[in-house]
Amino acid sequence: MVMDTTPQGRDGIDMLVGGFGPLNGQNSRGVERYRLVRGVGEADDVALDHLGLLVPLASPTWLAREGDMVYAVLENTGEIASLRLVRETGGWHAVVEGTVPVRGSGPTHAAVAVDDRGVRHLIAANYGDGSLSVHGVGADGVVGAAEQWLEGEGGGPLPAQQGPHAHWVLPLPDGRVLSTDLGADRIRVHRWSDGRLVRTGAVRLKPGTGPRDMHLLPTRSDGWRVAVVDEWGCGVTVLRGGAADDDDIRVVGTVDLGGDDIDQAASLAYVPISRGGKVGDTAGDGTGGTAGGGKVDGGAASGADAAVDAAIEGFAYVGLRGSDRIVTLSWDGESLARLDHPWIAGWRGRGVSCGGGRPRQICAVGGLLVVSNETSDSLAVMTVGADGEPRQVASVDAPSPTVVLPL
Repeated sequence: MVMDTTPQGRDGIDMLVGGFGPLNGQNSRGVERYRLVRGVGEADDVALDHLGLLVPLASPTWLAREGDMVYAVLENTGEIASLRLVRETGGWHAVVEGTVPVRGSGPTHAAVAVDDRGVRHLIAANYGDGSLSVHGVGADGVVGAAEQWLEGEGGGPLPAQQGPHAHWVLPLPDGRVLSTDLGADRIRVHRWSDGRLVRTGAVRLKPGTGPRDMHLLPTRSDGWRVAVVDEWGCGVTVLRGGAADDDDIRVVGTVDLGGDDIDQAASLAYVPISRGGKVGDTAGDGTGGTAGGGKVDGGAASGADAAVDAAIEGFAYVGLRGSDRIVTLSWDGESLARLDHPWIAGWRGRGVSCGGGRPRQICAVGGLLVVSNETSDSLAVMTVGADGEPRQVASVDAPSPTVVLPL
């Protein structure tokens, strides 16, 4: 993240925001720039300011960053745009270095992965036909034409599952790549072989689950843990993986989010608890990385890793679209547990309001939560209490937001 100091002595974090535009009947003009400013006094001394349009694009519904490059997934046109960030006097600017079509339809997510030869690729998940589109990334950071296409297949019992719908791509620390198929109730497993992405298996979930987003969670144990947001099942499934040469990826638990009949689950943000017991001192990125730097290789902590190891525990926040709530889960390094039991009064009873309509993404930014409320055209900012309670402290207009990317 890039920190700017305002004249008032308050630290600011620049953020990029994308969303659905007129091609989808919504309002986004492209990638917008915002600044999140937190004061040095009270915990709720927070402001979120709109700094203007960074670059006009058609429905940039997902943004991924690597170095000075940002890759925008243009869902309605079926393209990936490569944007180069430039820091100049007066703030950030962006140059569009190129736009390429995906091979497939309706890209919703993309991630950069490094193959077994050390070469970078961008992998796009295509919701429309359930496929994955694999693109080379040049030495200049620009995404090239599709080099591979992995076909989607299968379906599920619900009307929205009449065919495959790839939704998320997650490169793992051991080099494997997972992708979710919301339509076929599968988490598909891939390996690299001489620079080619090869599908090696799948984890089958209960019919009607609808796996959507995936996020690595920090653990002290061997292997890794991944939290999978189940859109139609309104739950979170935890996966456990072993050694890199072992494709025995297992479901080790599922947490019910207490959704209403109208609800669909979407997005997960993780906020760790620091060594001093404070929430959010080690900031998670909200993008599916190591969730605040948590150790995922199972090795012993030493030196700088010791501070990371102290932040293994934390809170996960999941959105429910329909009743428009945010539900809090606790993470102890091995399993998730729901805090909001229905028989307990207050915020634990049903979670809290998302501060708008249809929470598409929840992003952890500097120990705060920034919620993209798609249908209310707004961003909501929430602090996180020591007990995990989120509390809204600021909001700002934002056109049909679906993704927040801290710089």
